[in-house]
Amino acid sequence: MLHARLLRYLDEVARSGSIRKAAAKLNVASSAVNRQIIAFEDEVGTPLFERLPHGLRLTAAGEIIIAHVRKTLKDYKWSSERIDRLRDYRFPSASIATVGGLACDVLSKALMELRAERPFIRLMVSVMDADDIMGVVAAGDFDLGFAFDLPDFGGVTRASSLETRYGAVMLPSHPLAGEPALRLNTLRDYPLIAPRVGVLIRDQFDDACQRNDIQIQPVIESDSFEFLKQFAASNQGIALLNELDIDAPLRSGALVFVPIVELKGKTQTISVVHRTRGALAPLPGLVVERLSDLLEARRGSG
Repeated sequence: MLHARLLRYLDEVARSGSIRKAAAKLNVASSAVNRQIIAFEDEVGTPLFERLPHGLRLTAAGEIIIAHVRKTLKDYKWSSERIDRLRDYRFPSASIATVGGLACDVLSKALMELRAERPFIRLMVSVMDADDIMGVVAAGDFDLGFAFDLPDFGGVTRASSLETRYGAVMLPSHPLAGEPALRLNTLRDYPLIAPRVGVLIRDQFDDACQRNDIQIQPVIESDSFEFLKQFAASNQGIALLNELDIDAPLRSGALVFVPIVELKGKTQTISVVHRTRGALAPLPGLVVERLSDLLEARRGSG
């Protein structure tokens, strides 16, 4: 009788052509693998491998057995995936890697709406550096990625993307809130709340200031966009943010977004990404659909 352990032993020995190499890959003792194979050869009454000076080679009987072994392993994997899929339909889950500002606003809104419709779903959202997101999605550690300016990455597919603007964010009561656009020299007269140096928005803002021979030193700097947004909402100054970072307060009227003339044409691209290999499970697929719809709606309203 072929047990699961023996199936793996036979398959790996046939692939490796060596009991020692197979045992190393399987992380078991060579003697254990050899003992199992000899016992099975005794059971079927014929050698499955030719013992050569530099390794093992399948006999004709071995070829027949290995074909059966690999079909059985393939069928088992298919059955396991079907069972996992059934489990996902009962208690579906999705994991999303994102960045801070989006997690607190756009993404949370989409996921709350989804949970209102499907209260039994399980969601895991992890905030990390944008530079790390493509790697964890490609590795299969997370189902989806959702962030700005994600680089091309092997094994990862972009499901949807949207170009978004960044500019000046302030309270509706701010003296500049009613302006259609602002110039950099106007911002010198007000406290600036900005991302730290090294963040794309900040670096392009500093480049624009340098080109126009203007010096503006932020009074508050942070790599937390939620932190910057809270300071703007507390009337601490004008924040330099992407319009999607303030999606909810922008739509409610709690904050105002005003473009900066010297940054015209400067955009960030927000993307929803997933692993290319294999089909998405039902819930991650639904999250992709919702986020893609959300970006499309912002495209239409922008």
